[in-house]
Amino acid sequence: MPTIEELLDFLASRGIPDEWQPAETIESGGGTIPKTSSKGLVRSSTNEIIEVGAFARIMAQYAMRDRAAMRAAAVLGSLALDQAALAHKALADLRQRVWQAGRVYIPRKYVVSGLQVSRGNGRSLSIAAGVAVQGGVRMRYAEQPNVIAVPTNPGTTAKTYVLSLTNDGAVQLTEGSTAPEGGLGLARITVPAGDTGVTFAGTITDIRTVATPSTFFSPVLPDVTVALPYPMPDTDYHILLHVESASDMGRVALEVAGKTKNAFTLSNRGTADDIVVRWVAYHPAWR
Repeated sequence: MPTIEELLDFLASRGIPDEWQPAETIESGGGTIPKTSSKGLVRSSTNEIIEVGAFARIMAQYAMRDRAAMRAAAVLGSLALDQAALAHKALADLRQRVWQAGRVYIPRKYVVSGLQVSRGNGRSLSIAAGVAVQGGVRMRYAEQPNVIAVPTNPGTTAKTYVLSLTNDGAVQLTEGSTAPEGGLGLARITVPAGDTGVTFAGTITDIRTVATPSTFFSPVLPDVTVALPYPMPDTDYHILLHVESASDMGRVALEVAGKTKNAFTLSNRGTADDIVVRWVAYHPAWR
């Protein structure tokens, strides 16, 4: 038995478009075209009749009904898609303008003196003696010659590592451009492509934050900029802060130092280190 699509294509090839309908009701109470003496199809706009066989007439009526059902389904489906698109836009608008949230890590680590990183023997690195403040504690470190080795790089692109100290003084070399959370960054190490020799052939860039605290005041360290996932319509939005953890919760003093449509700036006026903050940015007049 031919499919509906095949029948419609056949009728179209004979010059019978969709506006043709069977001229005789096939099922009791199921048809919409009044009975006539003609055994064919009728054009509703002109009442023009074309003679076809009984089988074609029956299948044409079924095909037209199914075509109408498909068109109705298409209209309803399109409406559903439109409504879904509107709902998605409303949710996106809510996220972008009304309620945005995130997490930010704020260190307060700095070098008082020393702790320069230099080349050691072969592929190793050395760290000079020095004093640093991290984890909320002032710590003194002895010289550490040839303390850690730089990995080789047989690849075709350069690799970047950061040498840092944990709060307990352990030396770590991690891939990336910034020190990991909890680490006091000392130097950025660039390993060029093809550097596989016994001697390190890359570069060492000093990234220490050096500050000298006075007797009465702790040094002011750089502020932290938090990028918003979506830009706000203007700067009249509010910031809520919740401190999850810190080296000393009693010494956390955060302040929103500035806002733009794309970001806001946090300043730590306290002396606590390793602060983890959950923030919420919301706009009270987003409409």
